[in-house]
Amino acid sequence: MPTTLRWPHHAAALVLVAAATSMGCSEVGLGNLGNLGNLGAAVCPEVAGPGEVLSTPFSSDIRASAKVATFVQAAKDMTAVSEAIEAQVTEACRRIGTDIGIPPAQMQPQDGAGGAAKGACEPVAAAVDSILRQGMQIQVAVTPPSCQANVQAEARCNGACDVQVDPGQIVAQCEPARLSGFCQGRCTGQCEGRCTGTCHGQCTATDAQGRCVGQCNGSCDGGCDATCHAGCQGTWQAPRCEGTVRPPSVDAECQASCKAHADVYATCTPALVNVSGSANTDVALRLGRSLQANLPALLHAELALGRRLLNDAQVVVQVGAELPRVVGQAGAHALACAGAAAEAATSASLRIQISVRASASISGRVGASGG
Repeated sequence: MPTTLRWPHHAAALVLVAAATSMGCSEVGLGNLGNLGNLGAAVCPEVAGPGEVLSTPFSSDIRASAKVATFVQAAKDMTAVSEAIEAQVTEACRRIGTDIGIPPAQMQPQDGAGGAAKGACEPVAAAVDSILRQGMQIQVAVTPPSCQANVQAEARCNGACDVQVDPGQIVAQCEPARLSGFCQGRCTGQCEGRCTGTCHGQCTATDAQGRCVGQCNGSCDGGCDATCHAGCQGTWQAPRCEGTVRPPSVDAECQASCKAHADVYATCTPALVNVSGSANTDVALRLGRSLQANLPALLHAELALGRRLLNDAQVVVQVGAELPRVVGQAGAHALACAGAAAEAATSASLRIQISVRASASISGRVGASGG
């Protein structure tokens, strides 16, 4: 005769679950930068090294450097969080497997990205199928985790993209009649300060030779000790444009990288789980108890981290594919780092996908994955 059992949420158990699963992504293994490969570390130490790289100069081209820096940061983030997801899924599956009597030798890692999670979860999924076929009835109620992106992290990242417009770019893109600034040379337009030379208009003071040495109410042709407007035969210092110049902006590549960076550092509430059902064997009883204990961590990895970040990981991979074309003149080091980070992002995306599938092979069988 089956025994009807309910595995309740004990208050103490809930505290432990919350401590284990309510961590924001920034708290789940992101101090470990992961194995980005010896080649990547050799050609670009910044990819495998510790700490943020948002302010690291990768190129003398400041716009290209910002694109590379934010992309490398996003790739580092994805690598670290993908390894955290895999580790959390692997450990949860192994604990369930141990509880229902699967030998450790049958839960060993498989080759490739995500292989540890796949190797641990596949035999557990097969065993759960077998237990359910013996007549165990199980119901799982789940309150999924809720996550909020880290707006401070995104703002800090976007700030790295918000580079100053190069003075030469202002001069090149502004209509000549709309330029102003200090002219290191001869001013050939309106002078806001003292004009030394020819004043085409009214001058407040002249020297013995009749040259203007005061304020010129008109256009000045000569030296100007303050802001010169419109014409400079020489070099503009701190030029401004009274018309339209493309302002500093967060471009598409930076935006994508920074969104991924912010999503990785989100804060998430824990997944709350309640397991109930009927157990007609000892192993079924042990399975129910183990699911109650381990599904919160498994679902945190699957839902709060994995499924939520899958799209971000794929976007980062796409940015990596485009970056060499976008920053083609950025220099050898920038291109090497973009390539190393792109390889790391691809591996991270694959690791997340496989780890999510491994987790869902357990949670889905008991109706807990939410998709």
